[in-house]
Amino acid sequence: MRLNDKVAVITGGATGIGRAIAEAYLKEGAKVVIADLRGAQEAAAELGERALGVTTDVSDQQSTRAMASAVLEHFGRIDILVNNAGIFTGLNYTPMEELAVSDWQKLMAVNVLGPWLCASAVTPAMREQGGGRIINIASVIAHLGIPFMLHYVASKGAVSAMTRSMARELAATKSGITVNAISPGYIHSPNAVANKAQHEQFEAVSAQMRTIERAQKPEDIAGAALWLASDESSTVNGQNIVVDGGIFMSL
Repeated sequence: MRLNDKVAVITGGATGIGRAIAEAYLKEGAKVVIADLRGAQEAAAELGERALGVTTDVSDQQSTRAMASAVLEHFGRIDILVNNAGIFTGLNYTPMEELAVSDWQKLMAVNVLGPWLCASAVTPAMREQGGGRIINIASVIAHLGIPFMLHYVASKGAVSAMTRSMARELAATKSGITVNAISPGYIHSPNAVANKAQHEQFEAVSAQMRTIERAQKPEDIAGAALWLASDESSTVNGQNIVVDGGIFMSL
């Protein structure tokens, strides 16, 4: 049991990658908190008595602080935060000059402001405990610079940069908290597949670039998230692990 009695908060944990991570953590002995804007309580009920659902808007500071307080009241500690909540489903390829400012601001509020607010909400408890793990979900798209999705690419590039900065800052203050990121490729999640037109478009591009032929599923990301949360990665900090089916290969 690699996460025995650890308490893990997973934003956007009701479905997709977040749900797969929650299930993997539970199997390894953790208690999990599904922090989601929709379906948090329902997902927690399906996951069992070691799961707690907390309705959370990651783009709202009051909501993220209330989430952290609810977790501490219920479980007494916070060991792991997975910043998984983000806007992706429903996006379309759009020339940058045609992007609406309101769409840019909404996406940034969730994808960039959200991880900072959630990390800020849980780090006081982690500091008091003497340590913790923060895992940010970025995207391989930030490494590739895919055209016609500038706001999404920019948001995930920001997550990668924030990961490095958070890691150094929390290390400098002797917090015992590590911060790392995972960059998935295009994932066949229920939400993505339900949006048929977008799914077919994105999968066609992804399939051309993958060196591992099969499509990626949420469970493919859960393994990396489990490793980063476990003692096996205790000296890993400020890293971005690419789990994309072999699309991006750095030197």
